[in-house]
Amino acid sequence: MHKNSEENIEAVTKMTLLFLAEAIGLCPAGLEGSTNRDVVFAVLGFQYGAVQSAAYIAGLGKDASAGIAKEVMGRINGMDEKSVSKFLALMPTLAEKEYPPIAMGGKAIIDFYNSATDGEKLTKACSLRELLRQIDEA
Repeated sequence: MHKNSEENIEAVTKMTLLFLAEAIGLCPAGLEGSTNRDVVFAVLGFQYGAVQSAAYIAGLGKDASAGIAKEVMGRINGMDEKSVSKFLALMPTLAEKEYPPIAMGGKAIIDFYNSATDGEKLTKACSLRELLRQIDEA
């Protein structure tokens, strides 16, 4: 693996961890203990979309992106590798079906990265909370 690729992987991992920690931190308490499948898949889809977009922008391939997703989603959600792998196996199919949370996560991290101020970054990180609000209203 080239040094530049390793640096990109590290940078994408750090950025997605920062963004997703911020986004989840702005959500309602108890999110990590939710048993509502819609909420669980929305949160994981959002996270997956964020990682995929960040990896794509950094010029990383599918293997690197999958590795970053496994590490980041495991750490953010406190999930073991086996559990993360099960969810990640479903995400490409959901992405092909244009599952909205994946697209929202991808857009949100790009907007977060391009924000000029901390206030703008905070607004972009709140997009996960907005997604969950929409699920609650449905």
